[in-house]
Amino acid sequence: MTEGLAVPRDLDLGNRSRALKQLKVQSAAHSQMVAMIKQVLPEREAGLLIGSRPWPLLAARMQQLGEHHGTDTVAQHLNRLTTGTSWQEATGSALVGRLVDATSCP
Repeated sequence: MTEGLAVPRDLDLGNRSRALKQLKVQSAAHSQMVAMIKQVLPEREAGLLIGSRPWPLLAARMQQLGEHHGTDTVAQHLNRLTTGTSWQEATGSALVGRLVDATSCP
């Protein structure tokens, strides 16, 4: 999940706002990513993914993808969550893990 990202040694995923700053995720890009996730996933699952501990890393990865290939590519990537639905078979904490995996897979 961190491949190709500039991850600081002291990255603090326990402090979301600090982690987003450490990963240089821009506020506007973050808001756009949150909105895209909310368009693709049901409300509960969107909240679980956005609230997950690795979310700052996913946000940084999506920002990087958007910078290199455009926001349409990010949207296309996220739209795969509606077709690749293995995450729907999970419950509880396994659901969060599957959502993170599905989102971070190229």
